[in-house]
Amino acid sequence: MIGPIAENRPPSAVDCPQKNKVILTLLVIFLTISLPLQVFAENEELKRENPVSNEEFLRESVRNLLDKAFLDFPRAESKFIFVNSEEENPANWLLEDELVSHLRSLNFQVALHPSSRQNERLNAWSLFYRIIQMELSYPQVKRKGFFGHKMVTRKAKLSFSFRLEEKESGKILWTRKETEERSDMVKKHDIKYLNNDSYSFLSPSLPEDTQTKYLEPALVAAVVGGLIYLFFASR
Repeated sequence: MIGPIAENRPPSAVDCPQKNKVILTLLVIFLTISLPLQVFAENEELKRENPVSNEEFLRESVRNLLDKAFLDFPRAESKFIFVNSEEENPANWLLEDELVSHLRSLNFQVALHPSSRQNERLNAWSLFYRIIQMELSYPQVKRKGFFGHKMVTRKAKLSFSFRLEEKESGKILWTRKETEERSDMVKKHDIKYLNNDSYSFLSPSLPEDTQTKYLEPALVAAVVGGLIYLFFASR
């Protein structure tokens, strides 16, 4: 004897609230677990990361450039070099610091502001430098993950020219133009600690975060609206 065939019927009004309760419960469980895990992961990442200041980031970039530019620089043990800028630039002091340090590592004696006695040295060299470009910028802001930190791209672009002359005769011994470009990512809330407001080239302006300006409020509104709907639909 064949039993009654089960009928395919649409879910009743009793079934729908039950399903909504299940969905609401699963969503609450997901948010309860994922949010603390996300916060924990970000805190651990924050402990590991220790970004250098903008000044140190530029200094590292300058050192990279000097390493490349001076590969074929004339060598002379204990030669005296006068370092001179070809034009005024707010960042001259930073380049001079690194340039003097680099020349001394090559066993040169260096003078930035020579005395009259030093100026009388024969067989000395004069090294002229010019900053064509020393730019630090924040070209992009974006969020890392759905609940992650806002990350800022930090970018350095450098271009310098150098000319080495015999101080007495003015004979050109060496010329070089070199560039360097590098970038990293830093958290947006760290920017105020990385900037140096005393120098404008160490405190670039942040671009407008268009990605999250409209997207984040829309996502929050959608999630909250969905939760409210599920709550009342399950009653």
